[in-house]
Amino acid sequence: MNKSARLWEQTPAYQRKIFSIKELTTVLKDLLEANFPLVWVEGEVANLRLPRSGHIYFTLRDEEATLRAVLFRTQRSFVPFSLEEGLHVVCLGRLSVYAPRGEYQLIVQLVEPRGLGALQLALEQLKRKLQAEGLFASERKRPLPLVPAKIGVVTSLSGAALRDFLKVALLRWPKAHIQICPVRVQGEKAAQEIVQALRLLGEDPSIEVIVVTRGGGSLEDLWAFNEEVVARAVYASPVPVVSAVGHEIDYTICDLVADVRVPTPTAAAQIVFPCEDELKGLLNTFEKRLQQALARVVETNLHKLKALSARLRDPRRDLKDFRQQLTVWQGRLDRACNNLMHRKTDQFHQLLRQLEAVSPLAVLSRGYSVIRRLPEGDIIREAQRLKKGDKVEIIFHKGLARATIDEVGGEDS
Repeated sequence: MNKSARLWEQTPAYQRKIFSIKELTTVLKDLLEANFPLVWVEGEVANLRLPRSGHIYFTLRDEEATLRAVLFRTQRSFVPFSLEEGLHVVCLGRLSVYAPRGEYQLIVQLVEPRGLGALQLALEQLKRKLQAEGLFASERKRPLPLVPAKIGVVTSLSGAALRDFLKVALLRWPKAHIQICPVRVQGEKAAQEIVQALRLLGEDPSIEVIVVTRGGGSLEDLWAFNEEVVARAVYASPVPVVSAVGHEIDYTICDLVADVRVPTPTAAAQIVFPCEDELKGLLNTFEKRLQQALARVVETNLHKLKALSARLRDPRRDLKDFRQQLTVWQGRLDRACNNLMHRKTDQFHQLLRQLEAVSPLAVLSRGYSVIRRLPEGDIIREAQRLKKGDKVEIIFHKGLARATIDEVGGEDS
């Protein structure tokens, strides 16, 4: 008898059933789920996968073993932080068997970080994310106006923060124009109300500053001001935002994104509104300093004017010298013009005489005449150029006559 046959005979009859894989997997699944309905498991997150389905698949591991785990989409909203590779966590869930692969896994219901609390971890993760995007950058923070014409306040109507803010604001600047946008400052819907209030106030073109404020509290109480939607609404505000959330020791993400962070609502009123009496005193001081500065400038310029006046020559002396020089130059110019006129007159008469000497009129005055054929008007120098019947014009020294040719003589006649 072989070994397998002996083992079969030694096995009790009720245990000699042969299981299919499906049957065995079902039995194991029922045993696990019946004996481990809920179990806490501690380990390090590894092999993290985030498919489009919205479920989170990962492995819990320690130094000696691993356990597959899944956090379904419906349970993700109960985990305020993001799972990360290497994060040490404690998971509450139930054990089950995934039949297609014959693997057991932990179906996670709740996850808590080991060490830091869940909210604190979520806060740190969001800080890193927003800082990487530049939402905390100091160079983008805007200065506050010296005297805002109108401000908006986002807070609860029932909280002490609003009373403290209004008391100090109206004491410092009685003419303050404040528009209050009431919201819940803690609880499930607080973040959305804060976002809506920031959007409404930002759409009002007359508002120059927005103050977001509430009193102190625990991390859970202040959590609405750590929400990502609130941070992005503060970042998108078209006007500067002052964050006065909690007390001095409290620090929220809203504080980090805001243009100005102050520790208390009272401090917010002090930084937003100037003290009227202090401002008047400051203006009086500036006025005195301006008057003193102007007096110094006038005095300095007077000294300079006196020094320049002492160095300045009397312009009447220069004017007298210029007139004398002008008289001399005028005489020289007159003489030069007369001399030039005489020379040009002599040259003109000389040229005139030369012109008269060669002028045809001078020849005519000696008894000569000029004959021109009509109607052409060309001058006739030789008789052969004329014929009987031609009409001619005879120009004398004085006057002219017209004639008709009766006869043309030859060269020898």
